[in-house]
Formats: sequence, structure tokens, C-alpha cells
Amino acid sequence: MFTELVFTYYHPVLNIGVQDIRNVWLLNDVPVKLALALHRGSLVFRLPGSGKRVSYHTLKRGLIKKTFIISLPLQLLPF
Repeated sequence: MFTELVFTYYHPVLNIGVQDIRNVWLLNDVPVKLALALHRGSLVFRLPGSGKRVSYHTLKRGLIKKTFIISLPLQLLPF
């Protein structure tokens, strides 16, 4: 079984795919969902496990409209 991620926007420099304003993914070998946060009154996306932040303003500047789908294998529990 697979779960599909449908992206509508893509940032080629940062290698980030955007589904909507709340669902932003870093597209490495294994896609990682970025956490949504506020930093000094501006919307930022944080990489899990690190302090790196990408602001919405920076992300919005380089977005191109490109629809694509990534299929991820569904990891089921053994019981």
C-alpha cells in the first residue's frame, strides 16, 4: 500500500514541495514534513531535529507552480 503526496508548488533551490500553507515537505531521498511555527511574528517552517528555519517570505519568492505526485510506502505496525 502507498500513500500519495500531491504537491502544487515547488521551490527548486531549497528543494521544497508545498501541498498547502500547512503542509510543506523537504524533498530529500525520504521526504520530511516541515513543522509550522512563528518566529518574531512571521511564519516559518522548521526542519525537525535542527534549528534551521525557512521563512514563508523566502519560500514564496522562489515558488513555481508545478503539480506532481510522490508515492510513499505505508509503514504498517506488525500487530
